[in-house]
Amino acid sequence: MFESLKDRVVGANGGEIPFEDQIDGIRKKIETLSDNKKMEGDLVFMTTYMASAMTANVSRPELFEYTARRHEYISTKYIRRVVDFVNQWHYSYSEGLTMVGERVENPMLRNMFNRFANAIDSGVPDSEFLAMELNTARSMYRNTFEQGFEMLKKWGDAYIALLFSSMLVAIIIMISVAIYAPSGIDSALNTSYALVLLTAGFGVGLMYKAVPVDEKTLDSSMNSWCSREQAMIRRLQTPVLAITAVAALLLLLMGVNTGMVFLLIGLLFAPIGIIAYVDNHNVVMRDEDFPAFIRGVGSIMEGKGTTVVEAIREIDRKSLVTLEPVINSVYTKLNLGLDEALVWEKFIGDCGTNLIAKYMNIFRDSVALGGAPGVIGKIVGSSMLSQVLLRRKRDMVAMGFIVLLIPMHIAMVGIFLTLYEVLHTMSEAIESVMSTLGESGAALSGSGSVAGSMTGSMNLFVNFPEEQMVPYVMTICLMITVANIFAGKIVMGGDRYMYFFLSAVLFTLTGLLVLIVPPLISSFFQIPQFGAV
Repeated sequence: MFESLKDRVVGANGGEIPFEDQIDGIRKKIETLSDNKKMEGDLVFMTTYMASAMTANVSRPELFEYTARRHEYISTKYIRRVVDFVNQWHYSYSEGLTMVGERVENPMLRNMFNRFANAIDSGVPDSEFLAMELNTARSMYRNTFEQGFEMLKKWGDAYIALLFSSMLVAIIIMISVAIYAPSGIDSALNTSYALVLLTAGFGVGLMYKAVPVDEKTLDSSMNSWCSREQAMIRRLQTPVLAITAVAALLLLLMGVNTGMVFLLIGLLFAPIGIIAYVDNHNVVMRDEDFPAFIRGVGSIMEGKGTTVVEAIREIDRKSLVTLEPVINSVYTKLNLGLDEALVWEKFIGDCGTNLIAKYMNIFRDSVALGGAPGVIGKIVGSSMLSQVLLRRKRDMVAMGFIVLLIPMHIAMVGIFLTLYEVLHTMSEAIESVMSTLGESGAALSGSGSVAGSMTGSMNLFVNFPEEQMVPYVMTICLMITVANIFAGKIVMGGDRYMYFFLSAVLFTLTGLLVLIVPPLISSFFQIPQFGAV
């Protein structure tokens, strides 16, 4: 059915899919932006791999061949192009690096290829060049990360200021509608929607550009196993999303209070959100334990000339609190004589972290090539430790932003709902008073007396468009909640399942405010009723 539909569309447009070029261009720009954000960390992985492999004194063709096979690095696709130039077109490695570097859009990778080509032409040994290049990659990664910290601090404050400004405009529009109650308010409300949406999108986009990338969890394309928490999330997320969507839609169709819908969404997301937060914490702690583990294993293997099993047996596992259960499992399986490659793949999956997956593979590949385990352990451990320490700094900044974001969210939604309820309560009270005045009120309104002026002023709050304002208020609250969820996820980092955690927190708070604020306002703002004059 879909193929026949595609054929009809192509036939009706002269053999082309409508907007195919534009969509392809947008997709390429998004991929380029994503690759550029990940390139600094990716170069650390690739240069660590190449520097570790050179400890085995591999030849240059072997070095490039082995590196080109590591598909988990973004930069290795360009290494594969260099290998193709050398093997198929018989260029030298220096010429291949130069030609590929000219076509690379990322300036860091292009400069790295040019430096490598110059080093080859100058006769610098590959091991010496890669040792220096690894230090360069680490320094550039650290510099980019630290710049991201500073930009995050500024853009975090700017995001909150922008969102408050858009909320202020929404409040002004709401007050204007309450006072004057114009007949055609749709354009004003649509303007408010557009302003809040554009402001929130602009702020979230700037924060995404400023915050450095730090992929914490293991990509499913690298390993078929995953941690226990990640397995639970993968089993639960599809049914929970489906149940939440159906339940929210049914409640809205039944006319249930929107606050109950928000609260339901938050409560349904809460179990996955709690599991996600626990897994994110475990991933961070495992990454912090791994540098000491890999250094210790490498030093024992080289110092005593033992196998990895004996090295694991002698290492102090009790000091590795988070990794100890997983290491014990590896030690037991290796002692039973199970396949070593599968055992280590299961270890990587049980850890569920991106850094352990990449650095463990670097260590195992380099040792298999014949490199010195002690030297490789120091190289791998140092690279990972530098990233772990930078992540710790980022988490401190992110925690400060989240601690500010949640009270700010409560304040914005609470103030908006409070003002709406005050205006609504005032409008109902004035309408009640005006209805009791009857003909006397009409006579007073027609006179030029002070009472007539007061009565005319009171008429400003009559005819409050509740049917239009309730959806407006709920939509603005929803837009603010979603924007804060995206902003919090960008700052916190981690896997996409952190959206469940932030959604559970912010939707629950929004729902509680929608349910609590109206009765509170009704109890505190009791406007007295007057009888007829």
